[in-house]
Amino acid sequence: MATIKKVSTKKGVGYKIDYYDLNGFRHRETHYVDYSTAKVIAADLEIRKNRVLKGFESVIDYELTLQKAIDRYLDNAVVLKDDKTIKREKQVYRAFKEFLGTDFLINKTKLRHMEKYVQKRFKIDGLSPATVGIEIRTLKRFFNYLIEHSYTKSNPTSGLKGPKIVKKKIRFLSSDEIVKLLEVIDSDDYTDLVLMYLHTGARREELLPKLFTWKNVEFENRLMRIVGKRDKVRYIPMNDTAFEILKKRKERGEVVPFKLNYEYIYKKIKKYYKKAGIQDADIHTLRRTYGSLLVQSGTDIFRVQKLLGHSSVKTTEECYADLRQDDLKKSVKQLSKLLDRALKESRKNN
Repeated sequence: MATIKKVSTKKGVGYKIDYYDLNGFRHRETHYVDYSTAKVIAADLEIRKNRVLKGFESVIDYELTLQKAIDRYLDNAVVLKDDKTIKREKQVYRAFKEFLGTDFLINKTKLRHMEKYVQKRFKIDGLSPATVGIEIRTLKRFFNYLIEHSYTKSNPTSGLKGPKIVKKKIRFLSSDEIVKLLEVIDSDDYTDLVLMYLHTGARREELLPKLFTWKNVEFENRLMRIVGKRDKVRYIPMNDTAFEILKKRKERGEVVPFKLNYEYIYKKIKKYYKKAGIQDADIHTLRRTYGSLLVQSGTDIFRVQKLLGHSSVKTTEECYADLRQDDLKKSVKQLSKLLDRALKESRKNN
C-alpha cells in the first residue's frame, strides 16, 4: 500500500507518497496539494496497479513525465552505480531536461527529438563528438531501462548517430617536455604526483584517497594495488622512483599517499602545462606517456595492456598503433641489414 507523509520544503507544504511499482521498485513522489487530494492520488496509484495486474489496463504509463522517469531510473541506479558515474549521468539528464522540459511525456519522445538534441549539443553547446557520443550511450541505457521496466515501449535513440569522430594521434610527452613540466612545478606534492603518474601509468583517481591508501602499497614486495574502472584490480611493480617517492611520503607521516582533491588537480596541472609552454596535454597525457615509453622500450603489448589496466589488448593497440608501426619499420630495416650481411657473407664464401 502507498503511504503518505507530510513534508515541508522550499516549495511549501506538501505530501510525499511512497509506493512500489509492478516490478517491486520503490518510488517517492511529492505533491504540493492538501491531504485529501494526496489520499486520492495514492489510492489512484494502487487502483491502477491492480487494474494492470488483472489485465484491465496497459502497464505502460502514458502520462509519465521525463522528470518522473529520470527520478525512477536514478532511484535504482544509485544502488548499482558509483557516485562518480551517477554525477556524470545527472549532468546528461540535466541538459536533456533543459531541452525537452521536465513535463515532457516520456512516451512522446521520438527519434527526431533525439536528433535535434544531438545537433544542439554539438553545434550550439560546442561539445566534442566524443562527449556527444557518451551522452547518446547514457540516454540509450536510460531508455533501455524504461523499456525493461515497462515504462515505455520503444527506444527513441535506436538508429541515433552522433557527429563523426576524427581520431587524433595519441598525445604523449617527449623527454624535453617532461623536463620542462617538472621545472615549473612549485609544489613537492605535485612533483611527486606527476612523477608517480609517469612511473605507474595510473589514471587520475587511481592514486587519490578514495581508491589509493597505504593499504594499497606493499613496500616489501615493491607492488602497488591499483583499483581501476568497474573496481577491477591490477598490481603494478614499483620501480626505484615510485618506491622512493612513496617511502619518503610514508616516513613523513602522510595519512594517505596523496591527499589531493580530484577536481582541483586537473586544473592545477593544466596551469603547470601552460606555464611550461606545453600544449594539448592533460593528466591523462602522463598515463599515455608511461604507455608510450613501455612500447618504445620493446615491452610486449600484452604486458602493456596489463600494466595500464585496459579491458582489451585491442584498446592498447589502438592507443599505440603509430608507435608500433615505427617499431615495425625499425624491425624490418634491421632485418634487411641482417639479410644483406648474410648475403654478402655467402658470396664471399662462394
